[in-house]
Amino acid sequence: MTTTTAIHPRELQGVREEQRSLRNIMWNQFRRHQMAMVGTVVLALLIFGSIFVGVLSPYSPTESSIRERRQPPSLTHPMGTDTLGRDILTRLLYGGRVSLTIGLAATVVGITIGTLVGALAGYYGGRVDDLLMRLTDLVISLPRLFMLIIMSLLLRTLDVPLLKAYGNVGGIILILGLLSWTGVARLVRGQFLGLKEKEFVEAARALGYGNMRIVFRHILPNTATPIIVAATLSVARTIISESGLSFLGFGVQPPTPTWGNMLNAAQDEMRKGNWWMAVFPGLMIFLTVISINYIGDGLRDALDPHKIR
Repeated sequence: MTTTTAIHPRELQGVREEQRSLRNIMWNQFRRHQMAMVGTVVLALLIFGSIFVGVLSPYSPTESSIRERRQPPSLTHPMGTDTLGRDILTRLLYGGRVSLTIGLAATVVGITIGTLVGALAGYYGGRVDDLLMRLTDLVISLPRLFMLIIMSLLLRTLDVPLLKAYGNVGGIILILGLLSWTGVARLVRGQFLGLKEKEFVEAARALGYGNMRIVFRHILPNTATPIIVAATLSVARTIISESGLSFLGFGVQPPTPTWGNMLNAAQDEMRKGNWWMAVFPGLMIFLTVISINYIGDGLRDALDPHKIR
């Protein structure tokens, strides 16, 4: 006959208080990183503006106005207008929707693939580890920019509406996700190699739990901290990759605005002295990437048990 031990309400309350205390410590540690807080505010403002640009701006991102072509920054157009008379600030905020969505979605794809590959390689070891790590090394050895361009051209030949929607946004997300998982795979593999020999894993095996339950219910949650930090930094790298690809003309296609293809359209205008067409898209990329990097640094400090004090 088996007996169950009831948890006293005071003990349960103590556990909850300990969890709240840990969250407070992490939050206080994150707040100590001043640049991470600044980055959080800047990124929040960019996200807010991108979401509510339709309410905040009276201009359309696609309708042209010949009479307002190439106007420098003014009270009417704080960041000027482009060659077709479109308000650059409005287009930047609409482009932020696309660039940030691609950065987040491609990171989710890459983190998912990398976590699965790293978890299986680290847990099973042996031939599985050798096969998956050689695949990882192969992907790492491929020239990234070349592969981005080739895969982008190949996806354009596929008649898949989901990938071609909104100027190939779906295709770019898939491409960037498929090429951004290798670092996470190595990170997760290293974590699993150390954790799979721990006592709690041995106890789970002794209780008869299957491998998949041990991997996803017992070991993987203990690798969440480095994965979160890696995902944060991966968003910034993905935004840069998307911007570079769109700048070269192989990314998201006009008229869908992104920061990269706006830079591409401004190349010739820089020679004519219309500096604002290139400076402001570049500034948006810079602010977003550096803000995300600082947030990643803050999260690394906040989630590091050795730095919590």
